[in-house]
Amino acid sequence: MKGFFKKYLGFIYSRKEESLSENQHTDKREESENQPEVAAAEFVFQSAVEEEEGFEAFARYLSLRIISKTNIESFPVDEFYVREDLDDTITILVLDYPASIEHVVRANATDWGKTESELFERALRNLQETHHRVIIPYEGHPQAGMLTVSGDDPFKTSTVLYLEEYPALQGTHGALVALPDKDTFICKTLEDDISLEVGMQFLVHFTDETYHNSESRISKQIYWYFNGEFTVIPYSIGIERMTYVLPFDLEDRLF
Repeated sequence: MKGFFKKYLGFIYSRKEESLSENQHTDKREESENQPEVAAAEFVFQSAVEEEEGFEAFARYLSLRIISKTNIESFPVDEFYVREDLDDTITILVLDYPASIEHVVRANATDWGKTESELFERALRNLQETHHRVIIPYEGHPQAGMLTVSGDDPFKTSTVLYLEEYPALQGTHGALVALPDKDTFICKTLEDDISLEVGMQFLVHFTDETYHNSESRISKQIYWYFNGEFTVIPYSIGIERMTYVLPFDLEDRLF
């Protein structure tokens, strides 16, 4: 920024010189008639944004998106920054510009001098500071007691990456979590075996249907979230009924 203000002030200053009165110009012209001509240096104005270089020019735009693991072939780990935080999904490092979202290419980030962990940590911090979510009931299904978070942005489902910041989304025994597509993030807090049964009865059909009907799928899995960890709850939908298998730890807590 110092360079920016120097150039900017120089620009203002040169403009002031051009606004000298005609008499002042005449006097100066007469004094310099017998002096050798000196070519004036042309001033080129540049913005502070154009002067920024390296990691700090991009750091504030770093963010994380959760996408389906079926897209892994389109995002090979040797070309992009990809990791797996939840089973059946991948987390990809992106640049969240005001008018677009771009994936961070490893080759372009080589000169930043940052490790992969440092980039993901900065992106996660940006997510937490940029998107201040409010916990709200999931519309249309009040009887199921489902919860979600506010916002219609593309990073809504990325809330799973810092779920520990929302205690209201976690019951005594954790929570059921589903993100069938990029627009849907839904939770059911677990207080007892009844809340588990109500939650699974709703989520199994809802998640499966939403996933298969969406053009922007993420995962048809249902997760149990507890103490910072996600565990898949396998389920199946038959002609007459649906079934699911609880993780041993969750079963021990409830029964």
